[in-house]
Amino acid sequence: MDLRVNDLQCVPYGMDHWQMDDIRLASFSGRGLVFSAVNPFVFVGPGTLRLHQLRYHFAGLAGSNSGERTSDLILRSLHALCSPWDGPSRLFLTVYFQEIEQRLSQDEALLEAAQRLSGLYHWQDWLFSAPAALPRAHLFAPDFGPARPVGESDFVQVAMAFRIKGRFMAVLTEASAPTPKEARQKRSRLEAQDIEVLQLDSTGGTAAVIRLIDRLLEAEGPGFWQADPIPLGPFAPNAFSI
Repeated sequence: MDLRVNDLQCVPYGMDHWQMDDIRLASFSGRGLVFSAVNPFVFVGPGTLRLHQLRYHFAGLAGSNSGERTSDLILRSLHALCSPWDGPSRLFLTVYFQEIEQRLSQDEALLEAAQRLSGLYHWQDWLFSAPAALPRAHLFAPDFGPARPVGESDFVQVAMAFRIKGRFMAVLTEASAPTPKEARQKRSRLEAQDIEVLQLDSTGGTAAVIRLIDRLLEAEGPGFWQADPIPLGPFAPNAFSI
């Protein structure tokens, strides 16, 4: 007997190749189902996927500095999931974290909310309420042809993916679509699934990255931190479950 779970999509990320058999049901109980895989993946629903909802892995990262902040460690872990030849993606992530922090620091409503908590939390703690970036994400965008079972070829790899208010937004770089033809093919398949595609112009430097970030945060809205009345950290005690 098959059981269909509606309004959830699985997004593998952080690698160039994957197989459906990589993701398996590890256990289940009265609290829910627990899935596991060798490589990173996440189930997304109709809302916004936020940084604190990801499961981070730090194996293989260079030793951290004693004064390193949690956000710095998270940023390095996301850098490690980018393609080694995709410098624009790592630049994007660096500027993204900088922009999020800067915008939070200028949000008077957030500063007042943090002050009302009597020092228990600081405004920086809401950084992880920002939309999550998924490096080297594989998004379901089938190239419809003869009837066949769904497979890995029905997914399109992008440099970075976001799930904002129930809709995917995809970022392409030269590394994720190295030729104009491949970029057109990916864009066509993604847009057929109502996925907004943003092309990062690596020649534009930081200014080009900020323009993309403006578009992403415009889709989410300026008060993204309000989704979490109390800031949530990125280290959940349990495995992802549904």
